[in-house]
Amino acid sequence: MVESKRLRLVGKIITPIVINKPFFHMKGCRISITKHPEENDRGYFPYPRRTHFGKLIKGDRRAPTVRKCFKGYVVVDLRFRPLREGGQTENKLKWFLNLDGLGAHQKDGMGKILWLERKECMRKKKLPRKRKFQYLKGLGSYPEPMLIAIKALLLHDFVKTEKHISKIYREVNIENELIREACENHHNKEFTADNWLIPIIRKYDGLAAFITRKIPRKMTARYDYFNGELDFNKLAQELELNQYSVHELYNYIYRSKVLRRIPEAMNYSNNNLRKHLLLAVNLFIADFKKGVILVKDDEIRKVSKPTKEKEEREKFLSKSKVLKRIYPFKEADSKERKSDQVTDHQGRKPSGIKVEGMELEMG
Repeated sequence: MVESKRLRLVGKIITPIVINKPFFHMKGCRISITKHPEENDRGYFPYPRRTHFGKLIKGDRRAPTVRKCFKGYVVVDLRFRPLREGGQTENKLKWFLNLDGLGAHQKDGMGKILWLERKECMRKKKLPRKRKFQYLKGLGSYPEPMLIAIKALLLHDFVKTEKHISKIYREVNIENELIREACENHHNKEFTADNWLIPIIRKYDGLAAFITRKIPRKMTARYDYFNGELDFNKLAQELELNQYSVHELYNYIYRSKVLRRIPEAMNYSNNNLRKHLLLAVNLFIADFKKGVILVKDDEIRKVSKPTKEKEEREKFLSKSKVLKRIYPFKEADSKERKSDQVTDHQGRKPSGIKVEGMELEMG
């Protein structure tokens, strides 16, 4: 597990450091901006808390410039080679200790650091990271109900609903009546018809939006006009032509450069429409492979929850019941207080206080 001896310099971030990535190199040393100054069990520093720094420019009527910045701690790892052996560790250490800050906008007070300690440590060997979630490059073979649900998830944002109009401002004519009905009414809570696609669209549309809508960034235009105009009529026609084959429709959306320029929501313009549709479909397929989704009688009858989620939910509910028993309601307390109050024949309170059967005279 041990690779080499290191000299580590740890500092606390006073004001957020404005920089694009929390891990970088400077003077031949690895610098890590992290949430805690110690590695986890796998040998990695925990990812720091990310915020944003905005700056207005006087005289320019435009949106403020927004930059990434991070909070937490700064960890500098230097190779432990003394100066007498030809190393530059001591010189580099002095150079870093003379630094008051890192990153951009230091003149505006950003990136200030307070150095806390320096210590010798042994660098741990890092274990391989877990595989990240990746979109499928193409659809495989699935049961027919799965293919119908995938097609509905790919087309649900191209029709008018109770919540929004078509996100490409053109209605896509969906030939399948079941899919068209589900896409048009998946936001309508009063819709009572029996359509097994609606709960699927509601679940995975909401889950994909929840994952990607983290940082609000409002956009006034439907797309980036400065990169060229988009032909929504042509886009709607191409979607209509590819709707007859779910594999061709998925491949078209996967390769589409036009959908990359259209935001999924106007208040969260960092998330584009292509990413939202592909994420909803891939989450749906991942649950099918895990056994969460059951296909029966040419329909998806049950969208169940994994056993782990059920156990955690039951534990949470049991804890809340215990808390209710420990902390009674305020109404019960108020009734008990009213019953303890005693008044005389004129309606006035007595001049004493009762403590466990004893009365203490006041004044």
